[in-house]
Amino acid sequence: MHTDVVVVGSGGAGLAAALTAAKAGAKVVLLERASVFGGTTAWSGAFMWIPNNSLMKAAGIEDSREEALAYVKRLAMGRVSDELLEAYVDQAPKMVDWMTSEGMSWAVLSHFPDYHPEFPGGKTGRSLEPRLFDTNLLGEYKDLLRSSPSSDLAVEYSEIEEWGGTSNLSGWDFALLGQRMQQGLTGWGRAGIGHMMHLCLQAGVTFVNDTRALRLMRDGTRISGVYAERDGRKEQYEARLGVILACAGFEWNPTLVHRFLGVPMDAPGSPPHNTGDGLLMCMEVGANLANMTEHVGTVGMAIPGEVIEGYPLVRLLNTQRTSPGSIMVNRAGKRFVNESQNYNDMTKTMGTFEPVAYDYPNKLSYLVFDKKFRDTYIIGTLMPGDPTPPWLTEASSIAELAGKIGVDADGLQDQIAQFNQGAAEGKDPVFHRGESAYDLYYGDKNNKPNPALRPIDQPPYYGLEAKFASLGTKGGPLTDTVGRVLDVHDEPIPGLYAAGNVAANVFGPGYPGAGATCGPAWTFGWLAGQHIASR
Repeated sequence: MHTDVVVVGSGGAGLAAALTAAKAGAKVVLLERASVFGGTTAWSGAFMWIPNNSLMKAAGIEDSREEALAYVKRLAMGRVSDELLEAYVDQAPKMVDWMTSEGMSWAVLSHFPDYHPEFPGGKTGRSLEPRLFDTNLLGEYKDLLRSSPSSDLAVEYSEIEEWGGTSNLSGWDFALLGQRMQQGLTGWGRAGIGHMMHLCLQAGVTFVNDTRALRLMRDGTRISGVYAERDGRKEQYEARLGVILACAGFEWNPTLVHRFLGVPMDAPGSPPHNTGDGLLMCMEVGANLANMTEHVGTVGMAIPGEVIEGYPLVRLLNTQRTSPGSIMVNRAGKRFVNESQNYNDMTKTMGTFEPVAYDYPNKLSYLVFDKKFRDTYIIGTLMPGDPTPPWLTEASSIAELAGKIGVDADGLQDQIAQFNQGAAEGKDPVFHRGESAYDLYYGDKNNKPNPALRPIDQPPYYGLEAKFASLGTKGGPLTDTVGRVLDVHDEPIPGLYAAGNVAANVFGPGYPGAGATCGPAWTFGWLAGQHIASR
């Protein structure tokens, strides 16, 4: 097949690139390895971390370029060039305005804090979320919109805030949610992807599923298309202007994980087709690599036998570890982290290597809680009042629980006694849980004096293994300020662009706030689409 631009991957980065190039007049073919479209974005909230954007300003939230740069530079820790960080801070708000003018619709998460709001330049209100989307607008593509284990609900986060948050569902309007879903409405990641698919289809983008891009075609030094495979047949997609890779990271490739991430991962929490195809294609043509040891870590849980798209499903342990009345402990029965901090930074502590023992002492850890917690909050698919399933360990005492889950009994008993003393006063003098605005946002506002802290003192007691998981890798080909892939001499490889998790993340080891994956993905996809179509 001959076209102007080939885009590989149908998540937010790929759709942003495809839409932008198509609107500039290019003929665009978008290839997706899976049978459904949406990539990792469809599994996410599709929040966008966009500092200093016009929508937050319209909502009365003040921000500035200087504050945003101070904040991201602090988190990048010198591992990302100032030029690239400045490009993101300057261009991301423009991307939002352009997408809005094309018909994309976002809402401002005005109460949602950055993940380190206490740092210089940290703010509340920089994250955007997609508005609800009517999947019927996709016509024959409606059933090709990827389903999600966490974002199939037809709800917006502002409504969740009004209903009392994610920690307690007693105030949720489930009748309204059911009515919306029957009407074909969807929210979060599926809404963001649905909106973009609809715009791309209107712009004439050709969607091709079940097609795996394996190698890049070259015309001299220029990338001129991709070699792909569909139903066991070899296919060629020639691209007059070039190729934009947006085909996710490598968290589902055990070999690449061991070679680059280093820390053994329990399980990925992303779609199973993220096996590093784009990374390997870039390596083969001499791309420079960066940020290869980083990933978007998260804490998960697994229910035996639960699968999605034929692979084991990992559910997130976000509200469970941030709600009051729970702690996380290692095999010694000791806490090792502020359980309420953001997921990306939390797994850095879980993956700490201890050289004397030559081990990762925090990687095997457990969420421990009591009856009041069990009677109040949802744990995976387990609702308050449901019988205790085999995958959740229950015991009448702390010592008995320690024996059942295999942690040190004296250590666990001493730890809970120490934790309870401070928690009763709403304090955590060791890890400072419940002090940050981020901690408080994800706590239970009905719990006093601190939404993030409560003693664990009501038997029976429960233990659940916490999985060291990943939402996506953050390393890959190094790109410039318009998304061009750079070679080992930091020169652009003609005709090759990358955006999203396939590329080196603009924030390096950091994660500034909700949407710090989708924000750069859409922004650099948009920039790549503009640049490739202007050639």
